[in-house]
Amino acid sequence: MISRRPPLRRRVLRLLLMENLEFIHATDVAKRLHVSPSTLRRRLRNEHTSYQEILDRVRRYRCKKALSRRWLPGKCMGPSLGFSQANSFYRAFNKWTGMSYTQYKRQLKGGSVRENQRLY
Repeated sequence: MISRRPPLRRRVLRLLLMENLEFIHATDVAKRLHVSPSTLRRRLRNEHTSYQEILDRVRRYRCKKALSRRWLPGKCMGPSLGFSQANSFYRAFNKWTGMSYTQYKRQLKGGSVRENQRLY
């Protein structure tokens, strides 16, 4: 009987969801999955994704989860999501929602965040 392992993208996703994003990098993930970094890149590419795409999904998910509990300033939220600089977090947030972090906060308080701007 052949054992079927979950797709690599799912294993990477699961691993990133459990780890502290401040300290984990693609090389660490590859090592934990017992493959080289280049093999990790190649296999993810064969699954039509990349480490960065999976990491962005995890960051977005964790951001949504954190903001659903309480509002945090971007300079506090960014590092917990693995961003070394607040500006990098703000740019990613804008890409996810189509608005700035401040605009999102205002609209969230007012209850007018449109469905396509939500963090999921």
